[in-house]
Amino acid sequence: MSLYKNFRKCVIGCLSIPLALLILVCPALDIAKIIIFNHTNGELKLYDIEYAYLSYSFLMVGKYKFFKFVLFCCTICISRGFNNMAENSAKSLSCFLPFIWISVLVIYTISTRNELGEIPFFCPENYNYKSSTIRLACQIRAANIICVWSFTIYIMFFLIILLVLPSEKKSKVDKDYDQIEEVYSKEDKFNKFDKEDKKEDK
Repeated sequence: MSLYKNFRKCVIGCLSIPLALLILVCPALDIAKIIIFNHTNGELKLYDIEYAYLSYSFLMVGKYKFFKFVLFCCTICISRGFNNMAENSAKSLSCFLPFIWISVLVIYTISTRNELGEIPFFCPENYNYKSSTIRLACQIRAANIICVWSFTIYIMFFLIILLVLPSEKKSKVDKDYDQIEEVYSKEDKFNKFDKEDKKEDK
């Protein structure tokens, strides 16, 4: 195993640990938010989108299994000769999923922006809360929003790193390009030697 391959695996492994933690923490904070809101005796009310977002968060936990299934299907297509179909499917999936997630997150953030009324987002100590439960609910809500947006920013950073650190194996297109370049370089060398021979003959 080459040094680059070990380095690539080490980088991806280190970046995957915080990503896995965020995937687990995001739904956990949302569950805590729902529980604490329900213990405020009706002073704080949850929107319907809260439960829809929680369901989507649980899907994020099983997302890697879904990706493995898609990659497996793409591998079968490639082995049977459907290279273009598999490539287009993978590209379409990778292009649309981030936008779907960001759209859901933006809708969730906008829809729940006024659920605490006039209480500031970062829940200052000097604010006149009706009860300690209200302040705890405010803190959990703030942590939840920060966590989901941190997850979004981090996964974009993670995808950029994956693009910067490509696989060591060359793709078929790269190999074909290298072969074409090699042929042209040989032709250039041949033409150069041919010109030199003609000059010597003169």
